[in-house]
Amino acid sequence: MVGVVLIPIALGLIFNSWAAPDNEAYVRMAFAQVAGATVAIITSVALVVQRIIRRSAMGDIAWFALIAVVITAWQFANLSHTVDFLLTGLGFGR
Repeated sequence: MVGVVLIPIALGLIFNSWAAPDNEAYVRMAFAQVAGATVAIITSVALVVQRIIRRSAMGDIAWFALIAVVITAWQFANLSHTVDFLLTGLGFGR
């Protein structure tokens, strides 16, 4: 939960622009979202690898792998929204 939920939320809150954002704030917020997504993906994949190394039951490995796939897909969608957010904030969006 820490690597998948708490750290990305904390990064988003820490690097959020609490006033009207300028270009630097948009870039800072986008990089915080990318860092949070990276931490979430690495955490979920590391848990699958940890289950494989510990020779857990195949059912446990399958559940952790399914959860890792869902988290990875969710974070890639989040990264796509981050790109749109950054380009729109910098004035290059639609």
